[in-house]
Amino acid sequence: MRGHGRRLRAFALPLLLAAAAAPTPPATRPPLAPPAATRAPAPPAAAARPAVFAPTARPTPAPGEVRVSVWIVGSDKKRTAGQGAVVWIPGSTAPEPPPHGRISSRAKRFEPRVTAVAAGGTVDFPNLDKIHHNVFSLSERARFDLGLYKNGASKPHTFTTPGLVRVYCNIHPNMAAFVMVVDGERYAVAGADGFALLPGLPAGRYSLKVWEERGGEVATTAEVVPGKTTPVVVTLDASAYREVAHTRKDGTGYPPPDDDENRY
Repeated sequence: MRGHGRRLRAFALPLLLAAAAAPTPPATRPPLAPPAATRAPAPPAAAARPAVFAPTARPTPAPGEVRVSVWIVGSDKKRTAGQGAVVWIPGSTAPEPPPHGRISSRAKRFEPRVTAVAAGGTVDFPNLDKIHHNVFSLSERARFDLGLYKNGASKPHTFTTPGLVRVYCNIHPNMAAFVMVVDGERYAVAGADGFALLPGLPAGRYSLKVWEERGGEVATTAEVVPGKTTPVVVTLDASAYREVAHTRKDGTGYPPPDDDENRY
């Protein structure tokens, strides 16, 4: 047995010495980072965007208006309201095209007696009587003749040149009307109280013209304030006014009232 133990020790000793002499494997290390030259560049920091401030919208100023009061002083020095006076702003424009004017033949009268229209505008002349009428004008600004037409018919005429146009009927001498053709699109005709209103005007200083059958034409100004009514008072001197009889379209006088053969 002792001999057997010595043999085992003699066999194991070389193995132990060989194991001791074997090199120790290196410890496992994490991989090294690649050289700096091969590293991907870091993404640049996002550039700061300048703040954008939208301008504050300014409210549109409210429009103003002009209220013109027209007065007529007659030969008796008395002052009366200027019904039918025309007020306008020369060279003005309006958001909407001005409507057609209208002068009707009714009860052997023109209604209304005064109308206004912008240059280039049209006036309709309907016949509302049960008799014939013949509407015409010999005015320098607009010479026209609508001919003879009966009840229910209507004829138009377009006025191209600014100025006053006197309109008559070739049959009835008491039929007279006035068309004031104005050089602007902002206009109004005064009512029975003599007031004419020009609404919806941007702020600013405006030239005004005023015409009335007896008092003639004058010019003035008005300062419009946003959202406010600007009052303007115009007094016209009609002390020298005299009504003049007109003729028929051929230049002859009208037949007497009892000449029924020449009337319709």
